Amino acid sequence: MKTFKKVVLVFAITLVITLTLPLGAQAAPIASDRTVIGESYTLESGRILDGDLNVIGGIVEIETNATVNGNMLVLGGVVTIDGTIKGNLTAIGGTVNLDENAVIEGDLISPVSYVNIDSSASIIGDQIDEWVFTSIGIERFMQVRPFVFRARPINLYPVLIQLGRTLATTLVMAALGALLLLIMPKPAERMRKSLLTSPWQVLGYGALTALVMFIFGVFLIVTICLIPVLILVGLTVALAILVGWLSLGYELGQRLASTIFKTKWHPVLSAALGNLLLYLIARGVSLIPCLGGFLVFITMLIALGMTVVTLFGTYPYPRSLVEDAAEEHIILFEGEQVPPTEPPASDEPETVIVPPPTPPVEPTIEEDVHVEAVEIMPEIPIEDLELGTRIINILKEADITTVDDAMKLLEVGDEALLGISGFGEKSLIELKDALRRSGYEIPEST
Repeated sequence: MKTFKKVVLVFAITLVITLTLPLGAQAAPIASDRTVIGESYTLESGRILDGDLNVIGGIVEIETNATVNGNMLVLGGVVTIDGTIKGNLTAIGGTVNLDENAVIEGDLISPVSYVNIDSSASIIGDQIDEWVFTSIGIERFMQVRPFVFRARPINLYPVLIQLGRTLATTLVMAALGALLLLIMPKPAERMRKSLLTSPWQVLGYGALTALVMFIFGVFLIVTICLIPVLILVGLTVALAILVGWLSLGYELGQRLASTIFKTKWHPVLSAALGNLLLYLIARGVSLIPCLGGFLVFITMLIALGMTVVTLFGTYPYPRSLVEDAAEEHIILFEGEQVPPTEPPASDEPETVIVPPPTPPVEPTIEEDVHVEAVEIMPEIPIEDLELGTRIINILKEADITTVDDAMKLLEVGDEALLGISGFGEKSLIELKDALRRSGYEIPEST
């Protein structure tokens, strides 16, 4: 029995020593620095790291009652501390979690890191979230936090809105240019010709009108009670600038077709494309500092002058006595005549149209005024016959620019006009009707 007790006692002592020796060996301090690069590392509970701990990426955990007798540097990665750091904890990038049992006896320096601190954690030193350069004796060398790149979504909405507005305005200007040629073909032609014949006078009238409107506007603002009148005047001036601008775009479209494409477009197409290009050029020029805005302003003055000198295209500019009389005669005659409800027939309607009173162009009249009218009337432009734009363009391409040129060809015979490309029987009928309405006698066709 005594022998059995002795054996049990020896076995128990051996078991206790076997179980306690590993614990005693594990608690021994690690007497060297430790650097963890991109791996997982755990400082177990009760262990002591007698040196510095450097963490470059990876996942590191300092368990409860574990101690680091030095400084700890964290460069990225995820670090969880529930033990004690005797020195400073410097975290640059990455995430640091200080649990409830964590103790930092030195400073916590985290310029560009996310640090999650539990309310029970203890930080004895200072908490610094800025760069610190202790090697040159400056505590806080930079007070501004360094730039940290954070991916942000790119907002394309304002850019798309601006592009949409520019595109919509461009299309609207092109549509207005085409509409102007559809409803006001002859006024647009008059305004365009005023710019071609007298560009400097047009600019001068536009500048003078703008100056007068400015002075008049100041006067109306001072009176206060006439501000509604100022609004109406401003709308009228804006409309004049718009109409002149569209006519200017029409001229640009014709120049574009004749000089670059070496062809002749339909007037509506010329107006649409010309105004589209004019608006885009104006937007591009306006981006030039100082000079761009001035050039656009000068263009607006020219547009205003084109509208003012022709009274919205009602009269040509420059005007002569003969042109004024011809224009007045056409307007009065059109007011008396009932517009036809059916297209003209293929035969000449000689017996249907009642000719207006014959103007004083007979060579037998002896008065000086009438004789001068006979000499000047043949020089009336072909546009004053109020023909369609297509017919006028065909005649002008054939160098028939005045009424006298058309009459000379009619004296030769109808075949002289029908031989022109694009000029058919219907165009010939319209030309003869226009000449009769203006008081001309059509020679018999041979």
